[in-house]
Amino acid sequence: MKRKERGIILAKCLLLILCISYLFYNSAFAAFPLSPVLYLLYRDACIKAEQKKREQTEDRFKDVLQSVLTALRAGYSIENAFVEAEKDLGYRFGKTDSMVLELAVINRQVKNSIAIDKLLIQLAEKTGSKDILDFAAVFKIARKSGGDLGKIMERTTSIITRRRELKQEIELLVASKKYEQQIMNLVPMGIIFYIRMTNPQFFQPLYGNLFGIFIMSVALALYYFAYRLSEKILNLG
Repeated sequence: MKRKERGIILAKCLLLILCISYLFYNSAFAAFPLSPVLYLLYRDACIKAEQKKREQTEDRFKDVLQSVLTALRAGYSIENAFVEAEKDLGYRFGKTDSMVLELAVINRQVKNSIAIDKLLIQLAEKTGSKDILDFAAVFKIARKSGGDLGKIMERTTSIITRRRELKQEIELLVASKKYEQQIMNLVPMGIIFYIRMTNPQFFQPLYGNLFGIFIMSVALALYYFAYRLSEKILNLG
């Protein structure tokens, strides 16, 4: 992830911690002892963002495979097929698309006599994509064995495409549950905020004393546990 993206995530997490400090402890200084929670939120948000980018990369790579396969069927060599895939995706998604830029790098390095299977493995390691790594491994074996590259590519592309479609179907099925989860995550803080706005004296006995800090800390711990549990239940891996 880029530094700017991490900075935005950190700013959002910090804002959330400040809101929690205000609602649960009535003090912005409570953000300091809550710094471990800030780290956990930041780490989880970064993991989610990276996973989302990885899924977007895998979707783009599925388009790459289909373009390469079409070019192979038209009689292009494998090297030229990747050049055609770069042109095709550049026309469809724009030349600034991340996968188009990766293809441009691969095609430039192929011209410098670097093996394309090695470049695909490097792309898989860079993106952390299991789909790309699986394809790179099959592609490397196919080229070394001298098999029918077109048929192997077609079979591998079909498997990867079906796997991506299956995962998307599962995500679609649980999308409503994820939306409900996001709403439920906000409900406790929303209730506290509403009560504080309508009846400021209601939580006053819980602020500024050890007993109140203990009670609010226990409530916050249970809230965080419930959040983590819901994340784990709906996590698709």
